[in-house]
Amino acid sequence: MAKRVMIATMKANPGQRDELLAQFVDMFAVANAEAGTEIYTLVAGDDADTIYMIEQYADQSSMDAHMGSETLAALYPKIGPFMADGGAVMGSVHSELD
Repeated sequence: MAKRVMIATMKANPGQRDELLAQFVDMFAVANAEAGTEIYTLVAGDDADTIYMIEQYADQSSMDAHMGSETLAALYPKIGPFMADGGAVMGSVHSELD
């Protein structure tokens, strides 16, 4: 089964990137404990109001477990007040480094 990846772009309201970033603190402990979560990286973009989330899972069932977690569901209302826009792409790993 192919590894699955999600890359999200989140645009904070002007001047609220740090507040948006802070909302993700609890997610890292959860993701670290999840079986099948291989990469979970939050990136502060060079643009002052943009952040990126890069996630990789061992397979679709691992991604589904993360996406269906109660902690992730609780995160959405926390980030909403700080976000101006956002979106995500998902796909399967085609090639990667050893």
